[in-house]
Amino acid sequence: MKKIYMAGAGGMLGKAFYEEFNDQYFLKCSDIDVNEKWLSLLDFRNYQNYLIDVTNFQPDWLFHIGAYTDLEYCELNIEATYETNTKSVEHAVKIANQLNIPLLYISTAGIFDGKKNLYDEEDKANPLGYYGLSKYKGEL
Repeated sequence: MKKIYMAGAGGMLGKAFYEEFNDQYFLKCSDIDVNEKWLSLLDFRNYQNYLIDVTNFQPDWLFHIGAYTDLEYCELNIEATYETNTKSVEHAVKIANQLNIPLLYISTAGIFDGKKNLYDEEDKANPLGYYGLSKYKGEL
């Protein structure tokens, strides 16, 4: 059975992913807030701890799905938002590259300014707030 490590899985997206993939894959799900019995504790902002936890699990995929998403919080806590939404993605990329596994990263429509109804990968990002900017920097 293939293995997936899901970092930042304590929110709605993580729960939906867990419910979808739990029967088909062997999962390890972590979060800074252990609010479900299927979660283990990890603060993915700490590169060394993130690396050790993922490496010990030896997954076939790394899903990096956690982020600060509260727009007001992000505007008021720029450094914490950067560490969580941008820097931790750099950690995930390094880990996935080191283990030679695919990485799934979830961004946001918030990287765009909302002037169009539909966007695609050819459109230029123009975030209006720090949340969108931090997620866009994670993409880069």
